[in-house]
Amino acid sequence: SSGINAEYGGKPVDKPLVAGRNPHYTDLKEGKTYMWCACGASTHQPFCDSSHTRGNLTPVAFTAEKSKARWLCMCKQTKDPPYCDGSHLDVEVQTAKEGQPVS
Repeated sequence: SSGINAEYGGKPVDKPLVAGRNPHYTDLKEGKTYMWCACGASTHQPFCDSSHTRGNLTPVAFTAEKSKARWLCMCKQTKDPPYCDGSHLDVEVQTAKEGQPVS
């Protein structure tokens, strides 16, 4: 199924869309592989629902090393995907509309 934001302005998603301005605290299970949404178009944030098929961004696969909660990036600007690195605090992210790319 396609996410609500699968097309931005009628064009494929080629720049990550801001899915949220704050990270998502997520319980991860040791040994489980997750697919983190890198494009921001998924309706199942912070995880992929295949909305990226309309653009060139692909999900980031990662396996939890331990069962514990982690902050996962929702602004899609992190330099440490899938984990939050504080990029959501940048003024460009805070002023961006959710569902739109950072200008």
